[in-house]
Amino acid sequence: MNKLKENILPALLHVLYNLFVYYLFVLPFHLWVNAVNRLAEQKDSGSLSLVNIKSAWPFLSFMKVFLLEFLFDGMIMLCYVIGPLVGLFILFAGGDVVGFLMALVGCYYYVVTITIIRDVFTLLILPFRKFLSWARKPAQYMDLEIKNK
Repeated sequence: MNKLKENILPALLHVLYNLFVYYLFVLPFHLWVNAVNRLAEQKDSGSLSLVNIKSAWPFLSFMKVFLLEFLFDGMIMLCYVIGPLVGLFILFAGGDVVGFLMALVGCYYYVVTITIIRDVFTLLILPFRKFLSWARKPAQYMDLEIKNK
């Protein structure tokens, strides 16, 4: 019972922080920072260049990198760049302060939506990746049942 009394306050603070501070305010920014870091690593490694792709299917590998890595991360990065500009346009064009704030809030949380969509697409291609991994195995490692008659 003493252990419960010691742990109830830290547990409650942990839950409140994660629900009302981290997930609402910090997580979207961390997702944005991760996307920017992935884009910088992609630029340094040259993985978006078709010349640097050494796979059996170079164009399909390029499209996968372009669509699932570059395009989604690019949209995430541009959210925090274009969002305030859209908000300012709404503010000055229509004089609507609420529209300005909604544009800022929408762009801030749009990062979470794009990240979820990116992760779902990544999960959807897992069966294809599993099949390609299986197809690359040499014949002696494949699970083949050969019956000589």
